[in-house]
Amino acid sequence: MKKGIFLSLCLLAASPLFAQRDSSLLSNLLKDYQIKTSVGLQLWATHAQNMQVYSPTVEGGYLPVDNRTNIQLRRSRFTISGQPYTTLQFKLTASLDLVGHDVLAATEAGGNNGSSPNFRIWNAYLNWQLTPPNDLAYLTAGYFVSPIGRESNTAALRSTSFEKAWSQNYLRRHLTGIGPGRAMGIMLGGQLQNSRDKTWLTYEVALQNPVFEAFNGNSTGMANSPLVSGRLSTHLGDPENQRYSLSHKVNYFGKRRGLTLSLAAAHQGETDYFDQNTAYGAEVLYNHPAFHLDGEYFFLSRTGTDGTETIATNATTGYLRLGKNFTLPRALILEPVVSYWFFHGPKSAAELVQADLLHTFTGNDAGLDVGANLYFNPNTKFSLFYAYRTGDAGAGLPQLTNNNFFQQPGVGAVKRGNYFGAGWVVIF
Repeated sequence: MKKGIFLSLCLLAASPLFAQRDSSLLSNLLKDYQIKTSVGLQLWATHAQNMQVYSPTVEGGYLPVDNRTNIQLRRSRFTISGQPYTTLQFKLTASLDLVGHDVLAATEAGGNNGSSPNFRIWNAYLNWQLTPPNDLAYLTAGYFVSPIGRESNTAALRSTSFEKAWSQNYLRRHLTGIGPGRAMGIMLGGQLQNSRDKTWLTYEVALQNPVFEAFNGNSTGMANSPLVSGRLSTHLGDPENQRYSLSHKVNYFGKRRGLTLSLAAAHQGETDYFDQNTAYGAEVLYNHPAFHLDGEYFFLSRTGTDGTETIATNATTGYLRLGKNFTLPRALILEPVVSYWFFHGPKSAAELVQADLLHTFTGNDAGLDVGANLYFNPNTKFSLFYAYRTGDAGAGLPQLTNNNFFQQPGVGAVKRGNYFGAGWVVIF
């Protein structure tokens, strides 16, 4: 008995040594693998006006809902990244979005499972540098957003408007069928540098397999084709990044003086939804100490058959955003921002029939955001904005028009209202 007590006392006395050893091993592992963690939160308080819900039993077809103030966790990001080897990096991001979102609050997107919100994987990929020490070629494999669309490839918490330009939602859903715009795949990318005349060239080509269309969103259906997308960017002056990177932002706070021009395109062949699906367009980012401007313009098209002949549908979407930094006392920065985005889809009676057969968007949808961000540092900002929305059903019935002005997930047919918004973004 005494021996047992003595042994227990010895183990108890030695436990701090083992804990210290384990802690040292963990510290070395985190250091050697360059493990980093990040948490980003975007909190919103909005006041909505003029939201209406479709009702076939009332004159005019729509019932106004009460104006309302809604507080929600619009976005959160939980990221772990690392570099276990000199040429190999990884990144894993989980998201928890739309917690507390009232689907009648005029802001876009659905809810997140009421009082029991769900996490989801946002990004999960490996990035392998094929040509060290230069940035000529990287191979990315995993779950990531398609390399087309400037706003789609800009982190939401780094966007300068109150809400990301909603044109990205039309582009993403056109290509992958889901708002996050992610799909499993592989991508080859790289950056070529010519520091003498300050020009850089960045390229990305991806092969992905979105599986939203059939068998409860787990297959492209009986017909199968991969999604191929790519972007080619020229950086004049300062590049967006000194090394090749998948991350993008808009505001460099006066540290970049440069212009980025990009051409991007995507194509997918036959699936159960269509015979061919394409998108192509141009992107721009200009950073100057006086102001920063970014935007994009994309053509969306889809073809198929109605059982007897070939049918097609076409649309355009894009945005333009302008911001300027003003330095205030106590190292604060005030950034007024104006952002306009649009979707223009089929509106004639014949076009609407074809678009419905091809499971694509219809009518017009547009938004104007006007406001300002107050930065305490590049990772912390407070925002005040007003968002104005407008839509056009064309020759179709508004309640059957398939776009975000006339449809609200979790509700159905609506006419979306406008809102005032206050936001808080913090990235740790």
